[in-house]
Amino acid sequence: MTDTGGEQADIIGERLILGTGFAEDERPEIVERFTALGKRLRSYPADSVDLRLSVKNRGGAEQKATLECRLAGVEPLVATSTEEDLPTALIEVREDMIHQLDKLKTRRDPRHDRPHRP
Repeated sequence: MTDTGGEQADIIGERLILGTGFAEDERPEIVERFTALGKRLRSYPADSVDLRLSVKNRGGAEQKATLECRLAGVEPLVATSTEEDLPTALIEVREDMIHQLDKLKTRRDPRHDRPHRP
């Protein structure tokens, strides 16, 4: 069975809440932009994932995009960007969240606690 991009987009589309600064008609573009994030979330049960994206001062000099990820049994993960260009800010928060999820997986991997063999 092959894994398709649609499966990753589904978890994002189902679990992403667009907060302050975003309109619902922007959802399809944002979901597509976050497909790579969906690949990292597929190891978690879909109903244990909550994502919230918001932006303050949209289009202003002090714009701040925030992506929050809540996973069952884990402290919330938060990625932010102060990039003035919104598409670039979305890429930054996506990449930061992917990095945080990768670190979380490494810390939770039972093999991580084993001593290194020479």
